[in-house]
Amino acid sequence: MSYVYYPSCNFQRIFPETAERIRTYLQTQADVRIAGCCHRTSELPGKGDVIVTVCMSCMHILEERRPDIAGISLPEFLLTRDDFQWPDLQRRKIVVQDCFRARAYHGLQDAVRECLLRMNASIIELPENRDETRYDGNFLFHEPYPQNIREAPNYFRDYLPEHLTIFPEDQWNQEIGKYAEALPAGQIAGYCNTCVKGLRDAGKDAVHLMELVFAAES
Repeated sequence: MSYVYYPSCNFQRIFPETAERIRTYLQTQADVRIAGCCHRTSELPGKGDVIVTVCMSCMHILEERRPDIAGISLPEFLLTRDDFQWPDLQRRKIVVQDCFRARAYHGLQDAVRECLLRMNASIIELPENRDETRYDGNFLFHEPYPQNIREAPNYFRDYLPEHLTIFPEDQWNQEIGKYAEALPAGQIAGYCNTCVKGLRDAGKDAVHLMELVFAAES
């Protein structure tokens, strides 16, 4: 069995240093191949591979493009590595921010929390968490991107639209700000590109889980 990691165009753009540290680590793993964009047909995995994703949209796109191939999230993958060196957060309080697009992906939700526990974090759960979360940054404020609809119509064309609340682009930060005001004080860890960027733009101390897992050495 081999793993094929999709590094996510958006993740690499928003978190370039963390993306590079992930790539450096995965290049040491003999059973891992690093692919490119999830939209490229030439990058699609084959029989016997397991897809590894770090992006919610990549996850849904690859699930529909290759329904015959198993897929897991990067947090789930890292938990399979017996020799992975987890940083020590020294009981730092971390608010977990779930993502709307991860609803029903209980393996991912569980893995996020297990990663935090292995880093010795003190987890704070939000009242609307896991399958109850309605937060996804600005992703639910606009129509799905045409390319996503083409690649994963079941999710982006058939399922997602009824959950959207469309706002003008110049109102997106205001709407996220309303949501952010109700969050508890402290550092917030998300595992979605859009979720984390939205909270940061709203002035919150928000990090991507992988920024904690692959923190720069001090």
